[in-house]
Amino acid sequence: PPLPLIITVVAFTDDGQCDVEESGSHGKGGTKSVLGLAARRKQARCSSNDAKNLPSGGPLVEQVKAGVIGATAGLVGSLAGLGGGFVMIPMMTHQSRRALVSGLGLTQHQAHGTSLFAVGSTGLFGAIGYGIKSDAVAEADDAEGNQGLVELDSAMAISATAMITARFGALFAARLSEKALQRALGAFMMFVAPLVPGKRYLLQENGERKSADDCASNDHLLHSSMIGCFSGFLSGIFGVGGGAIVVPALVLSTDTTQHTAVATSLAAMVLPSMVGTYTHYCKGNVALRVAPLIALGSAAGSYFGGRYVGTELNEDVMKAGFSVLMLVLGAKTWKKGAT
Repeated sequence: PPLPLIITVVAFTDDGQCDVEESGSHGKGGTKSVLGLAARRKQARCSSNDAKNLPSGGPLVEQVKAGVIGATAGLVGSLAGLGGGFVMIPMMTHQSRRALVSGLGLTQHQAHGTSLFAVGSTGLFGAIGYGIKSDAVAEADDAEGNQGLVELDSAMAISATAMITARFGALFAARLSEKALQRALGAFMMFVAPLVPGKRYLLQENGERKSADDCASNDHLLHSSMIGCFSGFLSGIFGVGGGAIVVPALVLSTDTTQHTAVATSLAAMVLPSMVGTYTHYCKGNVALRVAPLIALGSAAGSYFGGRYVGTELNEDVMKAGFSVLMLVLGAKTWKKGAT
């Protein structure tokens, strides 16, 4: 019988790294495999040439765009309780013939990993901007309305379990195709969009039945830990901070205000994002040439948003803005993955 045919396909990524795939085949099946691999290699070369033909604007322009993307995502994320990944990812993957309006040209997987790199800075500086409170001074801080909005105990409980599940989410994302990842992200964003504004209709009766016992410390922390399990897994998959789960969950299931839920969500995403980033980095999905500038811009934008903008906005305005942002970006991401 003929010896196994070993074919090595080397596909270079934008960062100059390469993924090597080996496949063995016999006889006629081997011929079909060769033809299929040749077609895929030709398609990859054409895609690479198309990407090269798009104007990048040079390294300096790329760094400036990275900073602007980070600052924009940080500002928007701090107002919605998100890490900014939902804003960063479409901007990083956008391609255009005009250099100034083109994104960074990253693949979907690279955008998710690089976004998570910056999410930690968004959460940290956004939470600092909102201020941290403990249970002993919670009521006094709520009365002031502009400081001490982060519930530290809830944030730590969410973060503890999210750190565990974020790694599994990142590993799962590496197994998805680029189009599947885009469709999943878009569908998830559109699903989340109406939840927060619809709180009063979804939980109208349950809200009247709440008692002080429901907010007991142990139950509250257990509830936060369960939220962290889901938010961490989704954070690792989609390259976001998990705020799309944390904010609706806190607002819908407790008497937490939108401002407090947003601030607590930002604090809770810091450590899980680091775990997810490391896993994505091991998979080669973090574009280090732009990640530091995105993180720096994100830190500045999130602190400004949390300190000077978020505390001044009406709660209904924040809810409406959260919903519209998720719906628009989700539809665009879904459409991109479906074409």
